[in-house]
Amino acid sequence: MANLIDEQQLGTLGVRRIAIDTDPEELVLPAETEKRLGWIAGWLSQPPFIFREWGLSRYVDGGLRALFRGDSGTGKTMAAVALAKSSGLELYRVDLSHVFSNYTGDTEKNLDRTFKAAEEAGAILMFDEADALMGKRTQVHDAHDRYANVEVAYLLQRLETFPGLAILASNLRGNLDQAILGRIDVLVDFPKPDAKAREAIWGKLLNAVKLDKADKIDLARLARHELSGAEILRAVRMASLLAAGEEMPLDMAHLEAAALERVEMRS
Repeated sequence: MANLIDEQQLGTLGVRRIAIDTDPEELVLPAETEKRLGWIAGWLSQPPFIFREWGLSRYVDGGLRALFRGDSGTGKTMAAVALAKSSGLELYRVDLSHVFSNYTGDTEKNLDRTFKAAEEAGAILMFDEADALMGKRTQVHDAHDRYANVEVAYLLQRLETFPGLAILASNLRGNLDQAILGRIDVLVDFPKPDAKAREAIWGKLLNAVKLDKADKIDLARLARHELSGAEILRAVRMASLLAAGEEMPLDMAHLEAAALERVEMRS
């Protein structure tokens, strides 16, 4: 694990350690998504020397690169946290807007420091909100475009040599840069939850709430609201605050009000 001074230095680069407090059982995901996350968990459980024994180390390094693709709030970060917890590793989230610098040469230095710290810590790297990186490479119209492409190319190069798990998280689905996809080992899609999944998410979160609850909470009715997992979490939290403020058991009135508030926030 990186020490406190290292973390303070990384913080200036937009890199921070994510608290590991999510169990894999807490995730509600489609079977195909769970299967692919299982592939990654299986890779994390293999000792490093196994790749040399398989005879492929001459062609590809021992690192693994995954693309988590899905709308905001669909569980990408929670899945990364769950992988880190199940493997006993630290998770560092990278904000590329901070790592990429306007000054020539600084981006390369920032990336080198980030990858070196993660390698020394044996940590998982998650490049969050990597939409700009995943899109087609910019056409060169001026020196700024040329330098932006150089930055992306350098990041791709560092991803190739990183021996651990690197996750790119993106909302972007179409028009992906083939140079990126060619370096991805596992593509994991995180779709918006359907009604059945939303009902399961409401149930799991309400079971975790340590408040008195009304006897009749209609999960199927709550699941009619087309909310993401993150939105349901915030609705449950707001409903809990309402109930606690009124010194009443958490009931459907609180939950419906909070869910409708989330829906209204979209309009």
